[in-house]
Amino acid sequence: MYALAFIVVVGLVVLVHELGHFGAARLCGVRVYEFAFGFGPRLFARQVGQTLYAVRALPLGGMCRLAGMDDSELAEEQADPDDPASFVNRPFWQRILIVAAGPLMNFVLAVAILTGLFSAYGVPMATVVDVVDASPAEVAGFRAGDTIVSVNGRPVASVAGFVNTISASWGRRMDVEVQRDGQRETLYVVPDYDAQVRVGRIGVRLTESPVRAETRGTVGGALRYTWGVVDTTVTSLWAVLSGRTKPEVSGPLGIAGMSAQAAQQGLPSLMMFIALISTSLGLLNLMPVPILDGGWILLLALEAVRGRPLSPQIEEALKFVGLALLMLLMVYATVSDISRLVVR
Repeated sequence: MYALAFIVVVGLVVLVHELGHFGAARLCGVRVYEFAFGFGPRLFARQVGQTLYAVRALPLGGMCRLAGMDDSELAEEQADPDDPASFVNRPFWQRILIVAAGPLMNFVLAVAILTGLFSAYGVPMATVVDVVDASPAEVAGFRAGDTIVSVNGRPVASVAGFVNTISASWGRRMDVEVQRDGQRETLYVVPDYDAQVRVGRIGVRLTESPVRAETRGTVGGALRYTWGVVDTTVTSLWAVLSGRTKPEVSGPLGIAGMSAQAAQQGLPSLMMFIALISTSLGLLNLMPVPILDGGWILLLALEAVRGRPLSPQIEEALKFVGLALLMLLMVYATVSDISRLVVR
C-alpha cells in the first residue's frame, strides 16, 4: 500500500510538471529530444517526428529533454549554436515560459482536483467548536460555530492553514474574519506564546466543515484554497527562518506514509493529498535555487540584466551549491521522518 500510494501521488504530480515543460516547449518551437514517463532503463520507446516518447522502469514522474538545455553525448542530440529550435536561442519571454510552465501546471492540477472535490463535497473550512475560558480567543469575541474565512485579509486553507498561521504569529495582532449567522465579522486577537511547544495559541478547538457552493463559487473556492496553501507555506517558512517556530518537513518516507493513510481513507482523501503535494511541488520548484525551475528563472533574469549569460564555470558552481542544499534538505527530511516513526 505504501509503495503503490507513493507511486500514484509522486508519479502523477511530477508527470504533470514535466508535461507543462513539454507543452510550453512545443508551443515555443523548441525541439524536444525525449519525453518519458518514469526514470531508469527504457521499457518502451517510440520515435514520433523529432521526439522520442518512452516509458521507463521507475514510475516516479517523468522527464523532458530539450535541445540546448539537455544535450547529451549523442551526436544527433548536439544542438547547433545557431539552431532556432534550441532553448538558448529562443526569446527571453519564451524561455521563462518554458521553465515556469512546470510549476504552473502543478498549480493547475491542484485547482482542477479541488474544484471537483469542492463541487462534490463542499469547500473545507475551519469552524470553531468551543472557546477556552479567559483565552485570547474569548477576549477577542470568538464563538462556537464561527467559520474562519481569512487572517489579515489572506485566505486560510482549512484547519491546518489557520493553525500554522496562528502558531507562527505569537505576540502579533491578527485580524481574523469569521462568518457568523450568515454575516462576515472581523475579530482582533493576539496569540499567546506556549513555551512548552514553542508555538502561538489563541485557545479554540476547531473542526473542518465542508461548505457547499455553486460551480462558480467552487472554482473561486479552489483558487482561494490553493492560494491559502501557498501563503501558509511561505509564512511558515519565514517563521522557521526567523526562529519563531521549529522546522517540520517530510521526505520520501513521510510522503509515502501520508499517501498510504490518504488512500486508506478513500479516493477523495487521496485526491486532496495529491492536490496538496502538487501545490507544494510547484512552490518548491519556484524557489530561486539553482537546478530548480526558480533557479533557472533567476539565471535567465541575470542574463537579461547583464546582456549576456553567466560563464559556464559560474553556472556549474551555482548548480553544485543548489544540489548540495537540496541534498542536505533531503537528508534532514529523511532523518525527521525516521525520528517520527521511532517516536511512534
